Parts: sequence; structure tokens; C-alpha cells
Amino acid sequence: MNKTIIVLLAGSLVANTGWTGERAQTAKKDHPQKEESIGLGSGAAIGALAGGPVGLIIGAAFGGWLGDRFHHERAARVSSDQAASEAQARATSLEHKLSGTEQQLASSEADLRTERGAHRADVERAVALDVHFKTEDSAIDAADEERIAELASFVAPLDGTVIRLDGHTDVRGTQKYNDALSTARAESVRDALVRAGMPAERIVVTGEGSADATATDQDVDGMALDRRVAVTVVGLDDASRVARETR
Repeated sequence: MNKTIIVLLAGSLVANTGWTGERAQTAKKDHPQKEESIGLGSGAAIGALAGGPVGLIIGAAFGGWLGDRFHHERAARVSSDQAASEAQARATSLEHKLSGTEQQLASSEADLRTERGAHRADVERAVALDVHFKTEDSAIDAADEERIAELASFVAPLDGTVIRLDGHTDVRGTQKYNDALSTARAESVRDALVRAGMPAERIVVTGEGSADATATDQDVDGMALDRRVAVTVVGLDDASRVARETR
């Protein structure tokens, strides 16, 4: 009979504490949630069955503590999950920003390479010149010496640039003679460049003879244009190719 009364009392306490927990949660949201109320009632019921009225009180206290602990652990898990989600969102955002920055950098580098290549082509065209010679002569006059000195002062400070000198003759004379004469003319221009400060190791000399002559031996004006040294500025990446071509 006593046990029946205790069980009924415990059930009443479960209902009462559950209702009280709901009221407290409505009044103030920072109180423990229904886990504490459930724990309190469950502990009371178990304590009542196990140890009578004293067990009911002890069980209720233990159940309240257990429910409060469940509440805090659940709140901690929710907070941890939320922090992890926020961290993942920040990481994803940073990855997107980094990807965009890398794409912008690659685009800028491509634009820079294109601009540099165009600038170098402009420089090569601007400084290209021909030095002309009299018949059977390889000497340079004062005007050409000045032009060559100006070219050297411009190109010498540009690291990675090489000056190519291609000597030519008109169609008159033997091949052997014209090959030697065209080389002598190119060497005269090279010496003028060196005197003006251009490093000799950045000058490539070739003698083409009359191979590229376009005027006949009856065309005096045309032959004057064939007697020349073509001066061309090339980039360092083209230097090995130029050297192979002159061998």
C-alpha cells in the first residue's frame, strides 16, 4: 500500500515538475530545457521505487542534476557545431577570394608578358638601321659613327639584348672576295659599337657576301643599297638561335 502511494506521489511529481519546467522555459529561455524536468521526474520515480520517500527526494535531486547536465552538453554540442559551420564558411570564402586573386594575378602576368613582347618588338624596329659603304670599302664615316654610338648608348643598358650585324656586298666580284668584304664591313660596325660602350660578347657578326643582293651590275643606285651592314637588335632568348645561324 505504501509503495503504491509512493509511486502515485512520484508520478505526481513527474507531472508537476514537467509542467513547472515548461512554465519556466516560457518565462525565461536561459533556464535548462525539458531535459532537466524529465530527469528530475525520472529520478524521483526511480528513487521512490528503490528507497521510499527518502529515495524519492534523493532521486529527484539526482534527476535534476542529470537533466541539467544533458541540457548543457546539448547546448555545448550545438555551439560547437555552429562554430564549425562558421569556420567552414569562412574557409570557403577565403578559398574563393584566393582563387579570384590567383586568376587576376595570372591575367596580369599574361598582360605584362604581352606588353613586354610588344615593347621589345617596337624597340627592335626603332633601333634597326643599315650602314652603307662605298665600293670595295669597309670604312665607316663620321655620320655613321655617331649613329652607331647613339644605338650603343641605348641598347647597352638593356640586359638581355644582342645586336646582330649582317654584312652585304653588291653582285660584283667573286664569292670569296665578297664574303670577306661583307665580314670586314660587319666587323667595322662591331668595332664602332664597342668603342661606344656595347659589350663585344653581345654582338654577333655575319658576312653574307652578295647572297642577298637584289640589284644587277647595271643598276648603280641599287648596288649602293646592297653595299651595307644590317643592324638588328634581338632579345637574349633569340641569341642562341642567331649564334647557330652564323655557324
